[in-house]
Amino acid sequence: MSAPLKLHPLAQLVGELVVLLLCISILLPLLVMVGTAFKPGPEIYSYVPWPKNPTFANFEKLFDQLPFAIQLWNSTATSLLRVFGQIVTSVLAAYAFARWNFPGRDILFMAVLGAMMVPHQLTMVPIYLLIVDLGWYDTFAALIIPNLVAPFGIFLLRQHFLSLPRELFDAAAVDGAGSLQALWYIALPILRPAIGALSIVLFIESWNEYFWPLLVTETTASTTVQMGLRQYIDLESSSDFGPLMAGMMIASLPVLAVFFFFQRQVFETFAQSGLRG
Repeated sequence: MSAPLKLHPLAQLVGELVVLLLCISILLPLLVMVGTAFKPGPEIYSYVPWPKNPTFANFEKLFDQLPFAIQLWNSTATSLLRVFGQIVTSVLAAYAFARWNFPGRDILFMAVLGAMMVPHQLTMVPIYLLIVDLGWYDTFAALIIPNLVAPFGIFLLRQHFLSLPRELFDAAAVDGAGSLQALWYIALPILRPAIGALSIVLFIESWNEYFWPLLVTETTASTTVQMGLRQYIDLESSSDFGPLMAGMMIASLPVLAVFFFFQRQVFETFAQSGLRG
């Protein structure tokens, strides 16, 4: 076993300074956003990031000028439904690719990997035309159904299914359990952390999506929180950055909370996904 690599003290100091600068470059904009959200009008352009007289007036103005509460609900509902569908399809497809031998399995899996490499923008126009033909434009269906399959989720969970000992499934078969019973009672309890981490990543992706909702939604009944922020920028009062920062802070809270509480689980899951293949 090789000895651990020891860095020169100067090199270690430089590395720590680089990491510190990166952290500052990421955290400083967040601090400015939160501080501006609570600043009264006269303090908006102050160089001091935190307000002297914090106020909730920016939040009240945001909800008065926009249907932001409805858009928050739309984002929450569509993101949760979309993630649920993606988890179901990813689990079933990954289980089939990992545990079943059927003609064309490897070719189909290569096609799934290929789908991960195709930019989403290339498929937007044909999917949009299909959405319009089906009468789903400006509905939740347009936001959810085209995204019910996540190729990345299939790949990630397949790697975890491959890491499970085959003896577990053989013992289940001897006891009379079918494939779906083995999946439900054996595989899923073991892979719960991986499925949870994947759910978090898919939720963040869905919550932050902007271009697709902009393409397929129009009215308040189906627009999302990201479009609400864009609508505020288009208002005549968009020069008042306080309500805009308040909306950005609210929109950032779910993804920041999810990441900070479950970051260790996410990192460990992705690190383990490459152990078998």
